[in-house]
Amino acid sequence: MNIGLFTSVYFNNIGNGFIDLGAEATIKEAMPDNSYIIKLSQCANFAASKGKLFILKENPIVNWIWVKIMSRFANHLHDQSYKVVKPIDVFSVAKIAKFDYFIIPGCVLTVSFFSVYGKLIEEKQKQGCRIIFLGASGNHYTDYEINFVSDYLNRLRPYAIMTRDSVAFKHYAKFTDHAYNGIDNVFFVNKIDLPRTGTTMSPYVVLNFDEPKHDLIKKGLEKKFRGEHIIYTNHKPFPYSRISSLVKKGVMISDYPLDYLFLYKNVYETHSDRVHACIPTLSFGNKAQLYSDSPRSALFENVGLLDIKERPVRIEGLEEKQNKQIEFLSSILI
Repeated sequence: MNIGLFTSVYFNNIGNGFIDLGAEATIKEAMPDNSYIIKLSQCANFAASKGKLFILKENPIVNWIWVKIMSRFANHLHDQSYKVVKPIDVFSVAKIAKFDYFIIPGCVLTVSFFSVYGKLIEEKQKQGCRIIFLGASGNHYTDYEINFVSDYLNRLRPYAIMTRDSVAFKHYAKFTDHAYNGIDNVFFVNKIDLPRTGTTMSPYVVLNFDEPKHDLIKKGLEKKFRGEHIIYTNHKPFPYSRISSLVKKGVMISDYPLDYLFLYKNVYETHSDRVHACIPTLSFGNKAQLYSDSPRSALFENVGLLDIKERPVRIEGLEEKQNKQIEFLSSILI
């Protein structure tokens, strides 16, 4: 049995790398004997369809306008912007590879994902692949997004949809015969063989803040942890002009996901406005606090962390939730 894992691109969000690693760990425990995982990238279609948008977005003037003004309307502008994006038929290894199952992990039940990859997924299904969305969710859950995704899934009728939050499950479980309301793939990164080790900075806390509106919160935390070691991380390893400036200021940025996972495994506490700084920290048994109003934070409800925005918390009962998700995936990989 050949199981294709459709891996993401990381330059705009290194958290996508954590998702892929967690998904791979899940599949390895769920797949039958004599099965193989073949990891192939989304890069070709991403570059062809979204390249111009990202070139524009990385322009310093456009980026300033977006961060300072337009980001407050992101939940509507993000979806609407993809009306101008057309899927481009380009060569990719994922397109020609033969699979029995084609597993797509992460926040992919979105306008942007299906605008770019929709035709490729349909082609894989016509080739005989069973399509599985693993640890999946929506983005903003606007009416536009829900209607767009529902229309697509109704036509596709994927083999399975395994969600990471109850909102996605409520809207999209009806479009498949195999639905499961599960947890985010990054909650499985503790299954990677990554040793816990001391550091010359132990103990340390990680501050990971991308949004300028949280600058005052970050300053308050810096004051609180003045006597502790503080490590700053940034999850966007591109463009290099920006990276060069940040690393010279002592911020940790890398294009290698395991650099971050090393930090989050050995951290005392993580404070962040990104869910995928908190989740790996929690997966490794450490404390994290989230500072975000993003709809993506709904995924913490499925692991019982309703108070993660109020104080640093640890996760309980993770192994049981992991096992149930692995058992469900195993039951449909036949």
